[in-house]
Amino acid sequence: MPTVTTPAASFPGNMSELGFVEAYAKAAVRKPQMAADAALRALVFSESGDRAILAGLIAQELAEACRRLVAVYEALSDRTHSVDRSLLRPLPGLAQWAAFVQRAATISPEQMLRELAIGEDALRAAQLLRAQPELGELSGLVAAAETGNPMLLIPDLARRQVAEECWLAGVDASGEPIASSFSASEGDATTLADITADISTIARDFLMSYVNARRGAGRPG
Repeated sequence: MPTVTTPAASFPGNMSELGFVEAYAKAAVRKPQMAADAALRALVFSESGDRAILAGLIAQELAEACRRLVAVYEALSDRTHSVDRSLLRPLPGLAQWAAFVQRAATISPEQMLRELAIGEDALRAAQLLRAQPELGELSGLVAAAETGNPMLLIPDLARRQVAEECWLAGVDASGEPIASSFSASEGDATTLADITADISTIARDFLMSYVNARRGAGRPG
């Protein structure tokens, strides 16, 4: 079959602008949560040698969830460009994540809604964001993934039957190698999956508040 290319002026699959934003919220933003949950379910019933790899997959999905949340934040908070066009940009990296974490820690949930110009239906998501502990500790995962080639490494795997530690490694935006370590235990993998779910939910609810407001106003999508 011939390759079908999407014209530069349209959205993937020739979606409408609002249709694309809604699909982004319901699929692209939700994907890390679903993938992390699936990996966690598999981890529980896996052999010990496979658990570290599945924990690493969860960590990788968490890094994507963080970057998607920043993409949503930047698209909604800076309307210089349309929200839909902003979401088509490459995912933000460590610098944008660090700025977002600082901002999220210093404003109230109500201020966050005003900054994003979204409705009270997203207040619970803003409160969930404000309640997240130590988002800055996820910076290593974001840095390892920011150039698009994160890899899972398990040190001393040849000498151990059960991996105790994993690294998500990559090259940061400045070209320097980086590795973020985390435990391979089931308990810590569960914690990573829970954080992934929270961050994905926040991003989805923020974006769907925008979509719902647009549809409620009768604006074409």
